[in-house]
Amino acid sequence: MCLTSAISLWEERERARAELVASLDAAEASLERGEGRGITRESMRELAEEVKRDMRDRLAAEKSATR
Repeated sequence: MCLTSAISLWEERERARAELVASLDAAEASLERGEGRGITRESMRELAEEVKRDMRDRLAAEKSATR
């Protein structure tokens, strides 16, 4: 691997790490503001259904856009 490739790879990983840290900071701030969700079996079921519904909607939108 040449030096420019190594530097490019390092920069990409560093950007990804910085994005992860920023995301974690935002999540922590949200929890401190009381915006978190309580975790129960029911809340996890609801979250799973919400994610499924969102993905179905997204797939349907993509399908109709390609027609």
